[in-house]
Amino acid sequence: MSVPRQSSGSVEIKYTDPKLIDAAVRQFAAELKDRDSTVRRILWFGSWTKGTFSPGSDVDLCIIVDHDDRPRRERLPDYLPRRFPVGVDLFIYTEAEFRKLATEHPELYREISSGICM
Repeated sequence: MSVPRQSSGSVEIKYTDPKLIDAAVRQFAAELKDRDSTVRRILWFGSWTKGTFSPGSDVDLCIIVDHDDRPRRERLPDYLPRRFPVGVDLFIYTEAEFRKLATEHPELYREISSGICM
C-alpha cells in the first residue's frame, strides 16, 4: 500500500492593492515631514512608481535630511515606518551625501532622482 506523499513545495499568492500602497507612502511621508524638521525631501522610486511591481515587491524610499553625523545605517531606526502594508527599503542621505552619490554611484543616483518627490 502506498502512502500519499505531501507536496514538497507550496505556493503562496500575494496581492497588494496599488492604491493602498500609494496611500501608505503618502501618509508616511507626510507624518515624517511633520515630526522631523531635518527631512528635506522624500523620493519614492523603484518598481511601485514604474508600475513594474509584483507580489512581494517592497517600497523604495530615499529620505534626504539636512545633516546627520551618524553613519547611515545608524540612522535607519529613526525613520522606519511603524506599520506598512509591504516591506520598505530606506536610503537615508544628507544633502551632501546625496550630491556625492551623483558621481560615486551615478546609476543609483539616476534611479533615485527619477522617483516621485513626496
